[in-house]
Amino acid sequence: MQIEIIKSIQSTISPFRDMFFQIVTMTGEEYFYILAAAVIFWCVNKKFGYKLGFALLTSTIVNISLKNIINAARPIGVDGIRSLRVGTATGASFPSGHTQGSATFWISCIIHVHRKWIYLVGILAIILVGYSRLYLGLHYPIDVAGGIVIAFIWTLISNYIFEYALSTEKTWILMIIILPMLIGMLFFREKSYYTIVGTVLGFYAGYIIEEKYVQYDVRNTKVNQLIKLFFGIGILITLKIALKGILPVNIFSDLLRYFIIGLWITVGAPLIFKRFTKRLQEY
Repeated sequence: MQIEIIKSIQSTISPFRDMFFQIVTMTGEEYFYILAAAVIFWCVNKKFGYKLGFALLTSTIVNISLKNIINAARPIGVDGIRSLRVGTATGASFPSGHTQGSATFWISCIIHVHRKWIYLVGILAIILVGYSRLYLGLHYPIDVAGGIVIAFIWTLISNYIFEYALSTEKTWILMIIILPMLIGMLFFREKSYYTIVGTVLGFYAGYIIEEKYVQYDVRNTKVNQLIKLFFGIGILITLKIALKGILPVNIFSDLLRYFIIGLWITVGAPLIFKRFTKRLQEY
């Protein structure tokens, strides 16, 4: 039945739909969410940026872990199913990582914003990303449905733990989630797992340092916000490329590289932004 659903969706293929759904599916990839979380954290709402980043990163860890444990086959190569953008289809099939990431992001935004337009945009985005995974022949319907359900449950769990840690000022509470992920490094020895764990650790360390020593304020003029974004994202991309060229090729280097990227987003960039704003005020 699931194969027939995919075939039915693919019965309406066209060059335009191919291009459109490949663009849609890109909004479910980790680079989109890292940049989106960074923009929110640097320029919109620091607290929500922390909460969103924590939910997205830990949700990705949950997704990778479930993929490895369940190890379900993808529909790629099944007779009668055409698969596009196969290079981004890493790991097993269940649950859909793109769909889970999209659902985690938009459910987090819906919970935080409480506006009708965000409900409409968020629900539409989740549906489109899920549909794109079927149209591209990279997932079964159960993978997409599972990704949405898991995202919903995990976002609620993650938000509750983060809010409790924030309200009680007990940041160690976050280790309830982080510690099992560190143990998982013994079992899931792959690049994707180590990169996300590295980002989580950098994010967590940066959160503690920034809250205590930097106390960054996101408010600024529109021009300065744009300067912050170009500078922050430029350095982030430079770090990613430079560290990849310097460090040896192994999963521990991936862990370190993304740990530094996590630190840059949460404490490195905010520290420079704060000093930049202070200098402008002096002039």
